[in-house]
Amino acid sequence: MTEERFPPIPTGSLVRTTKPNIALREEWTEEGWQTREWNIEGRTIGYHTAHGLFYFVRHPNGTIGSYDGSELEVVTQK
Repeated sequence: MTEERFPPIPTGSLVRTTKPNIALREEWTEEGWQTREWNIEGRTIGYHTAHGLFYFVRHPNGTIGSYDGSELEVVTQK
């Protein structure tokens, strides 16, 4: 039996934001929704589980957005 890692995307991972998961739109406040950017790479800097698992990602411009795991793709180091 293998041990599952939590969170599934470890803090510090390089990720690419993909596209909004519109099915989860009601889970986000307008302010939270506006912090998100798409088709960019950033690093996960933490996560939260208050309303389900989501990740904090630092964008290249230094801002931070919150994302559901379905909106992120882990970038393999080259």
